[in-house]
Amino acid sequence: MKLTPARHYAVWQLMLLALLVPVLIALLLLPGRDLLTTTDVAMLQLLWVTWMAQQAGQRWAVITTVSSVLLLDWFFVEPYNTLYVHQIDYLITFIVMLLLGSFIGRLSGRLRIELARAKKHMRQRQLLANKTRQARFQAELEHSRAMLLRSISHDLRTPLATIMGASSMLADKELTLSREVIKQQAENIFQQSSLLSQHFDKVMELSRVQQPQQTLALVELDVADIVSAAISRRAQLLNGLPLQTELTGSRCIADSTLLEIALANMLENAVRHGAAPVIVSFTQNNGYYSLQVSNALAPRHHSQRDSGTGLGTAICKAVMQLHDGQFILQAPSGNGVLAQLRWPLPANVAKES
Repeated sequence: MKLTPARHYAVWQLMLLALLVPVLIALLLLPGRDLLTTTDVAMLQLLWVTWMAQQAGQRWAVITTVSSVLLLDWFFVEPYNTLYVHQIDYLITFIVMLLLGSFIGRLSGRLRIELARAKKHMRQRQLLANKTRQARFQAELEHSRAMLLRSISHDLRTPLATIMGASSMLADKELTLSREVIKQQAENIFQQSSLLSQHFDKVMELSRVQQPQQTLALVELDVADIVSAAISRRAQLLNGLPLQTELTGSRCIADSTLLEIALANMLENAVRHGAAPVIVSFTQNNGYYSLQVSNALAPRHHSQRDSGTGLGTAICKAVMQLHDGQFILQAPSGNGVLAQLRWPLPANVAKES
């Protein structure tokens, strides 16, 4: 890899730096000629050579070294104002200075090349990391798409079939239906329509939390308000259900809408898989918030499926990923059902606490 100085300096600028600046250095040191040795002057000149090597590369460092050596001989070696060298030690000083200048230039050039390679390597790593993130995000999108397709094919089929069957029965003029049958079919249509509405609500919630442009609106929240809002989202399902709250610490920092969506799905799953009462608890320990929903395990014949697709679990995981936290779902056991949202406090809040 060849590095050219043209990107920083024009040629005439480099000529001035390599030739004129050493002259100015020599003139500045000239009043102290009787106090300075040639080695002292050479070391001071090499400082400028080092700077030139760093900025312009080996070629201009060598040119600067040669001009510095000639000026050293002209101004600081007797007989003055000549290039004649009558002592071998002066000649050795000049040769060492030339070698040092060349070595500094070569070393600086290698360092610049290695630095350029390191920057290129870092750019490649960043590009690879971006591609990896994009691939992971694409995989998550494909997983969500597959989940939604399964949801449509599995969970919507039965309600739609029921609605179509009941509505076609009511619309058939050739059938004579009793008042009780008409009422029953109307109730079936209403119930299955409610299931469809709930399912589409969950699909929209999942779509919202997995949007690529989704950003967090982190604000300080009252946990009790989040619990109330989550219950309102599932009001029909949770109406009349015994609900207990154990809120150790009443405030947290999170995205209110996303946290509310996640908690609503946790409450729904608790009702479908467990028995009353449902307990909502909140704690803040070791730099983490913890919002939990727990209840006793329901008898097998009373337990309901979460639409068979796990949309609620996917929603909770997505919300916690946005909060750099995790969703923990304990497998149903003799102790009941436990779901937990766990996410870290912001850095500045964690320091204060």
